[in-house]
Amino acid sequence: MIIRNGLVALPGEGDFRRASIRARGERIAEIAEGLEPLPGEEEIDASGLLVLPGAIDPHVHFDEPGFTSREDFLHGSSEAARGGVTTVIDMPCTSLPPVIDLAAFENKLAQVAKGAVVDFALFGGVSGHRVSDSLGSGGAGAMAALAPKVVGFKCYFISGMDSFTRVTHDDFTRVVAEGARLGRPVLLHAEDLDYVTAAASRVKAERAAGRRSADSGWDDYYESRPEAAELAAVAAALALAKGREASLHIVHVGTSAAAELAHSAGATCETCAHYLAFSREDFASKGAALKTAPVVKGRGEREALWSLLAAGRIDFLASDHAPSTIAEKETGDAWSAYGGIPGVGTGFPYLYSEGLARGRLSLPRFLEATSGAAARRYGLDARKGAIAPGKDADLVLVDPARTTRIEGARLLSKGRITPFEGMELAGSIVATYLRGRLVYDGSRIIAAPGTGRFLSWGYA
Repeated sequence: MIIRNGLVALPGEGDFRRASIRARGERIAEIAEGLEPLPGEEEIDASGLLVLPGAIDPHVHFDEPGFTSREDFLHGSSEAARGGVTTVIDMPCTSLPPVIDLAAFENKLAQVAKGAVVDFALFGGVSGHRVSDSLGSGGAGAMAALAPKVVGFKCYFISGMDSFTRVTHDDFTRVVAEGARLGRPVLLHAEDLDYVTAAASRVKAERAAGRRSADSGWDDYYESRPEAAELAAVAAALALAKGREASLHIVHVGTSAAAELAHSAGATCETCAHYLAFSREDFASKGAALKTAPVVKGRGEREALWSLLAAGRIDFLASDHAPSTIAEKETGDAWSAYGGIPGVGTGFPYLYSEGLARGRLSLPRFLEATSGAAARRYGLDARKGAIAPGKDADLVLVDPARTTRIEGARLLSKGRITPFEGMELAGSIVATYLRGRLVYDGSRIIAAPGTGRFLSWGYA
């Protein structure tokens, strides 16, 4: 295959370069101006199109096995391809059984591989109710058994799942130490349990006593998990990880001070498109479609997060893709509505439009935020994360002259309720290639289920 005359985004370069890309088999073989097709070689004319590396979404909940009424790998990975994502990393917590030991990992992999349309890796997890099993003794626990298979370990400081419970501060200290020993990052959902529990009880009591306005309960929900809840949790995590901060990764950060604190201490962090696009004031029009945990914060946080992402103090973008059924989402109550949104197909287009096209992000920072930084963090950079010879030919062709309107009804995810509903974005994805193979042609998925490959740390 040869993609000719596109404007190619090459690593380290400040602007697009007109060039052609030749792929042999699964990998990029040559990048140069004026490449001519070889006999029998498939030729794609990319004149007027941008050629970008396939995005990596390092935080998705595809819910298989166990919660497939919400999502599964076929639908989730199809939506990923539609949105320019060629590699996803799935979380361990929203599966039954959760991926906290080798048997659960093998059970999950056997099921999800059959539906994957894009490449995928998996995180292992550490649940509070099984910490002793995870750590074991003498380096023989479940974390050690999982380490060759997974690209990190996820845990929570606050959790609403009976099957995947929070870890205590003492547990966390030992988990980070084990992660560092194994050479795998420890990912943390960082909201402070004491703060959230007490704040939620207080605002509910005040509403019951008639001391809060009769307006929507979304202010109540925000006030139970404000900026301070994130900041307190990140500060505690850094103190507990002392000396091993480089092994810590804070997921879905919505508070700029928390992101700054993590970066300054030597940890990494991610944010999501919904924290860059919305604020707590948008609950008035978006309602449950915008509910996530952590919750979106005040207007000032939105711009502060953009600045940190542009400066590289937030490492990369993730979606926290976590859709639900309509019945779970539209309960009419801020507390009981499902906290999660579909995002794997909207994150890359949103960041291209509102980041790169609008000049909020330089081209190098856009490439790092959507592919390069996550590839390095999770041990996939030998073949993922950039357009370069020897890398997988994971390529996204974008028409910058066209626009994209986000419509929930057109998402390929099982979840169709999105806070981005009706948003007009600059640019339109016209093709997504995975390892040199067309998987999405701008209107439909071309690849068969099972096309996606399982990736482990050090994939080469």
